[in-house]
Amino acid sequence: MDATVYVKQVKGFEKEGKESWVWRLNKSLYGTKQAPRMWQEKLVGILTKCNMMKSNSDDSVFLNQGKTHMLHMHVDNGFIIGKHNQEVLTFLSKFGSRLSIKYKKFLTQHLGCKLDWKKNNTLEISQTDLIIKLLHDHDMDDSKGVKTPCNGNLISELDNEGEVIATNNYQKAIGSLNYLAPHIRPDIMFMVNQLSKYSIRPNAKHWTAVKHLLQYLKSTITMTLYYSKKTNEPDKILAGWADADYANSKQDRKSITGYVTTVFGNPISWVTKKQSVVAQSTTEAEFIAMNICVKQLRWMSYLLNDLGINSSKPTLYNDNSGALTISKQATLNDNTKHIEVRYQYLRELVLKKKLDIVQVSSEDMIADVLTKPLGVQKLLAVYQQLGLKDHRGVLRIRDPIEVS
Repeated sequence: MDATVYVKQVKGFEKEGKESWVWRLNKSLYGTKQAPRMWQEKLVGILTKCNMMKSNSDDSVFLNQGKTHMLHMHVDNGFIIGKHNQEVLTFLSKFGSRLSIKYKKFLTQHLGCKLDWKKNNTLEISQTDLIIKLLHDHDMDDSKGVKTPCNGNLISELDNEGEVIATNNYQKAIGSLNYLAPHIRPDIMFMVNQLSKYSIRPNAKHWTAVKHLLQYLKSTITMTLYYSKKTNEPDKILAGWADADYANSKQDRKSITGYVTTVFGNPISWVTKKQSVVAQSTTEAEFIAMNICVKQLRWMSYLLNDLGINSSKPTLYNDNSGALTISKQATLNDNTKHIEVRYQYLRELVLKKKLDIVQVSSEDMIADVLTKPLGVQKLLAVYQQLGLKDHRGVLRIRDPIEVS
């Protein structure tokens, strides 16, 4: 312990005659603010002795000198992958001699996600158990399914005032949804982002929208995120798709950014967030969204390079010709000089030829699902583009699904 910390004696286990005394910690204790850093320092020290070095880009990633195996740690949970089984087993033996560990040969569960390894080096990830629990916790086991994450008519009314309801159930549901959406469900990310805004003072319409989203999850309860090596093209090893919904917020008229990043054609991260400044046009909102996405791409490029994958020049896709024009301009003009300096990072990378930008049609913009409600047909197209597998085929049913 590198700090002086005192704690009360545990009730029922006080030292006789010294009940009013306190304990001084000699070691870090779970729950103290020092514990995470001290655990990380201990872990790094042990792994260094096992000839594993921390990645320069991510403190949770460790590699051997030849980059033939990689370890990822999340607190005290982790997994290791490598090219040679014997090397991995040798490392585990060394690691286990310095720290008590348990391990399985195949990774089938990790941080609440189920991993189903298929033939031809493909993988499907799901969180069905979490959805089942979520439905049960909110008495929606027997609810009817719906085809989309949000009701288009209802979402336009979410900003309207209404009588505040109890927050417990609402916040509990939003908390679970905020865990599910960024892990394997980009299709619900936008709606979860919108509903999270009302966690302090939710009203009946907000709760109705939450229940609608839960009904959609019931319809797609067996949905998985599918991974395979979809492309070997150098310009598609690392890519980003950025989109914006102009002046989305009725209160402050700020726009929404949505982006997806992909590696070998597979979605790795996806984000929906409100922009921090008021964009003065659709073009400006799209330009800001592209800049936010490119920062994530740069970090991912560094991490992939640490892993031995050359991705020094990512590709960024957008569907707004005006935003792409600004990105390629060597100098600012009267229409763009007011845009904050921090958003000019995108232009710098393009001009230095460290980033390719490509225009796509609005129909092919997969980040659309992160900025606005989509109809069934567009949602089906996004499923295919993002690698979401609707195993039950609920959205392909012609007859409308009854909403309870």
